[in-house]
Amino acid sequence: MFGIRYRLPEDFFKGATDVHCHLLPGVDDGFSSTEKSLQALKKLEERGVKNMILTPHFMKDYPLNNRESITAEFESFKKEAEQVCGIQFRLGAEYMLDACFLNHYKQGFLTLDKGGTHVLCETSYLMYEHNITEMLYEIMCDDFQPVIAHPERYEYAVKDNYFRWKDKRYKFQLNLLSLAGAYGKPAKVKAHYLLKEGMYDYVGSDMHGLGNFERFLPEIRLSKKNIERLEQLIENNKKLFN
Repeated sequence: MFGIRYRLPEDFFKGATDVHCHLLPGVDDGFSSTEKSLQALKKLEERGVKNMILTPHFMKDYPLNNRESITAEFESFKKEAEQVCGIQFRLGAEYMLDACFLNHYKQGFLTLDKGGTHVLCETSYLMYEHNITEMLYEIMCDDFQPVIAHPERYEYAVKDNYFRWKDKRYKFQLNLLSLAGAYGKPAKVKAHYLLKEGMYDYVGSDMHGLGNFERFLPEIRLSKKNIERLEQLIENNKKLFN
């Protein structure tokens, strides 16, 4: 017999920090214009969002994205955004574990936290590459903390992968809309499982556009216990920003 499931509380986003989004316009497959980004920020502020860590893609598909160029884009956008909303911003990045990863490492990571240790990483959705472990081991030797973005979305990943990654002390970041099936049923099933098992450390929107966020957010249904777990992830997010 299935237990009762509930929508997220009305004040769920009050004071919240988003640790993963693609609101920096025109630099990847996220928001295409400043106008659209600013519109989204106004909507998020209305919901109570307080802080946002912008995390553009750093990967071989976007060869022009590097620490220097993205920092310049961020500073320009931040000035405009601060004119229309009271949200506080920080620049991070989402690093693909690909052939360019170690080059980005040498440039200096844009991290999620003020301490400069938490590195948001993603892998190929379809195939686990064996050198991923070596890349993450190398940065951990320099006291960086890998944060695996949306582990529920990796089609190759099974329970053994998740438990092995946690044994290696990787942290997990949930995509909030995975809980509503925005990335398909398998990702939804995994997201609910990982949340129930307490394996997530942070939660982010991974917002690429406002439409999907507004469409899928009302469709999230959780047990009271899982809502409590999700609220704890929101608290963990705040600690990254502060």
